[in-house]
Amino acid sequence: MSIPYAFVKALRGKPSRLDKSSRVPKEQANYLLKKNHMQGHYLGDCLDSSRWGSMTTVMYEMSIKKLIFFIQSWTRQNQGNFQNLWHEKKINELYTKFELPYMHKESCLGENHEETILDLKGRLRCAYKNDIRFKPSFVIHYSLFDEELNMNRTYFFEDEPHSPLPDDAWDEVTGDILPEYEKEFLKYEEELERFKNEEKNFVVTDFCYSIISEKGTVLPLETIIRRLNLRPESNKIYCREGHFSGSCKKLNKLSKEERETYDITGFCPGHIEPYNYTEFPFDGWTLAFYVQKWYEQLPNGDSPWFDKEKN
Repeated sequence: MSIPYAFVKALRGKPSRLDKSSRVPKEQANYLLKKNHMQGHYLGDCLDSSRWGSMTTVMYEMSIKKLIFFIQSWTRQNQGNFQNLWHEKKINELYTKFELPYMHKESCLGENHEETILDLKGRLRCAYKNDIRFKPSFVIHYSLFDEELNMNRTYFFEDEPHSPLPDDAWDEVTGDILPEYEKEFLKYEEELERFKNEEKNFVVTDFCYSIISEKGTVLPLETIIRRLNLRPESNKIYCREGHFSGSCKKLNKLSKEERETYDITGFCPGHIEPYNYTEFPFDGWTLAFYVQKWYEQLPNGDSPWFDKEKN
């Protein structure tokens, strides 16, 4: 079905049964969260009455977690009956096929990546591995959550010594190193020589771990909404002077590395702040179908609300 259900309802002259008065979407969402105002109403109707709309997308003035809280409130207000209040229609009345946003492909895209493995969640992953050698005295690593792999991962690389000297450390006439930099330059040369002579005997086995398919696994509602959401979850905000980045007004929020950079440049490195909006390429009635499919993954409503791996 290409035409949004909310538009079809409007064409047929079937307005929402929900009280909207003159409230804007954010006010409507707050109104519905109070005093059982969602009791007896379809989730699709509640969601659709709380969003802004354009020709192609709808937007909620809620973060992903606040949107989930809104849905949780609807289930509490309709406790014991909400399974019958997802939507006015059944999914198969409007769609021939309706699936959760699983990651799925026929095989790994890497060349000669043929071996596979099932992880503890039941996801089919690529098991291709490659041994990488590093110079042990110069190897550094960092860990982060990989969105594409949906897992924490550690990355290794070599940190080759770089000259710490400024461009004006040499005499403009003779080209010789200035006396005040000789000791520092000698130390750098010794470190560089040690780097060149050290053997690569630190071995790291790097696995591809690309997700090939997670169909048949249970997706948290947070993961489903995150994949459907067209908006970024956070923004980088700069302390500005006019149109340019200026001095930082939130020094206590800077990390050690950010503060070191700021002490050198004098410019705000930016602050990550949550983006409290979500946007989807379909109306609230369709979003209700996704919530229904999420709920029905496990019996007794045991499908997880939040992604523990992400959090």
